[in-house]
Amino acid sequence: MIKNNWVYPVICLASLNALLLGQAPLFFSCLLIVCLLRLWCLRQPAVLMVSGLVMCLGGCRFWLARRTYEQPVRPNNQVYKIQPDTIKVAGDQIQLMAQGQNDDQRVVCYYRCQSSAEKRRWQTTNQPLLLAGDIELERIQGATNRNEFDYARFMGQQKHCFYQANIIDGTVFRRIPPQGWLDWFHQRRQQGLIYLRQLPPALSFHAEALLCGVRESDGLAYQNVLGQLGIIHLLSLSGLHVFYFVTIIRRLATLCRVPREWVNVSLFCLLPLYALFVGGGTSITRAIGLILLRLICEVSHFQQSRLDSWSWVLLVNLLWQPYLLISMGGLLSYLMAFGLIYQRHHGTFTTAFWLGLLSLPVCLRFNYRWHILTILINGIVAPIFLPVMLGLIMVAICLWPVSHMIVWLEEGLLTTLYKGLAWIATFPYATITFGKIQLIPLFLIVIGTLWLMASTGRRAKWGWGAVISLYVISFIGIHFNPVGRVIMFDIGQGDSLLIQQPFNRHNLLIDTGGRLALPQEKWQRRQIVSRAEKVTVNYLYSCGIDHLEAIALSHQDADHIGDLNEIMQHIRVKRLICAAGLPQNRQFQRQVRPHLTKVTIEPYLADQHFMIGHQQINVLAPVVAGPGGNADSLVLQTQIGGASWLFTGDLEKAGEVAIVDRYPQLRVDYLKVGHHGSQTASDPQSIATWQVKGALISAGRHNRYGHPHAATLQTLKRANVPFWNTADCGMLEWRYGFGQVPMIKTTLKDCD
Repeated sequence: MIKNNWVYPVICLASLNALLLGQAPLFFSCLLIVCLLRLWCLRQPAVLMVSGLVMCLGGCRFWLARRTYEQPVRPNNQVYKIQPDTIKVAGDQIQLMAQGQNDDQRVVCYYRCQSSAEKRRWQTTNQPLLLAGDIELERIQGATNRNEFDYARFMGQQKHCFYQANIIDGTVFRRIPPQGWLDWFHQRRQQGLIYLRQLPPALSFHAEALLCGVRESDGLAYQNVLGQLGIIHLLSLSGLHVFYFVTIIRRLATLCRVPREWVNVSLFCLLPLYALFVGGGTSITRAIGLILLRLICEVSHFQQSRLDSWSWVLLVNLLWQPYLLISMGGLLSYLMAFGLIYQRHHGTFTTAFWLGLLSLPVCLRFNYRWHILTILINGIVAPIFLPVMLGLIMVAICLWPVSHMIVWLEEGLLTTLYKGLAWIATFPYATITFGKIQLIPLFLIVIGTLWLMASTGRRAKWGWGAVISLYVISFIGIHFNPVGRVIMFDIGQGDSLLIQQPFNRHNLLIDTGGRLALPQEKWQRRQIVSRAEKVTVNYLYSCGIDHLEAIALSHQDADHIGDLNEIMQHIRVKRLICAAGLPQNRQFQRQVRPHLTKVTIEPYLADQHFMIGHQQINVLAPVVAGPGGNADSLVLQTQIGGASWLFTGDLEKAGEVAIVDRYPQLRVDYLKVGHHGSQTASDPQSIATWQVKGALISAGRHNRYGHPHAATLQTLKRANVPFWNTADCGMLEWRYGFGQVPMIKTTLKDCD
């Protein structure tokens, strides 16, 4: 009898997908070969034949998915239908998922409300909409910085959407009645979501996340708390509520003496409809797939193990969604379900402990940080989280039309719980910035953890030693990387550079980027994650860096120091380096006021220098203290990896000429081009005198200033200076040390 062997086709297909993605090819090639040899030794022709068939089908399916992803068909200008449950409202911004009526291509559209009344209309829309006419389409922008969340990949691989459009004011949307059963389902789902959004914020977020698989941006605070504590996987177990509901239905049917066969037929019909109703989230489809498979086995009187059921459901999902296991949600959902199979005979605390340990490497892969109380909190919170949360949600749903007071009492209880968790999450020195764990250690740690679950005695001791060793080796490899880097982040229209010394011992950030915040009314405001947090902080965490030796601020402009507060909220900073005169600037004072007790401010003028570890940074300008304008930019020069670097802020031509006159022997290998490539900077004579070998430009895509200016680019070309622009090339990286060949590496392929 074939039992617990259907997991091998899953391993074969997952390994093949990893190989086709180019992830750790040697490792996954070996894994695939070992798995096939194991199948041959089992001498079970059915499993071997299914494995071969699955690999053929999976390879073809992956090739089609990848071809569609890399070369998507551009949608034609046509009539688009917008289902009401795909409308997302955040502040004054509306996000719409439009589907072409001719080619079924999906386009994500963005629109800005002009009034609070219009916003309310969008929030309560429960009918399909038609959008007709020409709209300007563009490819969704992918990640342009290393380790940045790739929204384009997520939309393409998970949502099959490759283009976006900004809809201008005055566009006409026409409401239409539902046409067919699919429209009717979307309408009913939207009506359910509208009802859930009437609940208080915390209850509303959890009701949508657990029951419908929808996570709105308004719930970022709750997700951040769970993420900081390393228990974000609790939301990935949302499919468990389906098992609870099925159990309740069966018990009620037993009390009412309804035949079990009738119940099975009803569940077989209703569960797929429920999956469609809630939008087909990964966790819910996994749970419903497992239940349907069990029903089939029960009706056909076929015995099948839990592991085999899990394997078949994952196998089908991988054939349908080839990119399923490269997302954090997909990985956690199936990994937690696998862990529950292993731990079904243990107590709730033990199960929660092992699930937390099993999810840890996945969280480190995507979140980079670990709270030292994660395992303990997971053991306490996980057993009660889902039952208690579902109980609160169901009571709130039922009582909201009758008694708002009781629902608000529940909201207060839930809010208090999150305040307590947030307080624990902010314990000093309780969070370890581990960094981004690599794929092979992640896989080996997961295997080792599963081995520990089933081991006792001496084997368990060896297992613990192996798992801990893998964590230690990964930690050392991340935190003591012998390669140094100079990084110019792609943060849009602004400047932010990082000098990352070998072994991550002393690091200097030059400017933080940022943008001018315009005043908004309350109804227009939405939760926005700054570019500094999404890019700079995210990169630092991925490298295991949670503190900086210093931040050097060139001058007062918002696109250079606007995100200073966001950086210092997440990263410990010892010193702020600036030009003399800037500490008296009111804008600068507002930025640093909350952090004055934790940071030292050091103003400098020309002919001075400061040390970052053993590296000397020379200050070349300004000569006299100023108010912090472009002409007062802090200009820094240093030797990095045998090359001379010059960072000029927004210094203009007159300032560059003054530096040439003051330091006639100065030579520059790499120049951070002044003022984002504006024609007011990059004096031709200065560039020639410095004998520049390479120029780096930080500018935003399609910026309204026309940076970099054609005159500046022409100056660089005449001087035979190669240049790289973040708007075209993404993040720029220059590595040195440990056998590195000094050269500029770019993030976007078209600049390699």
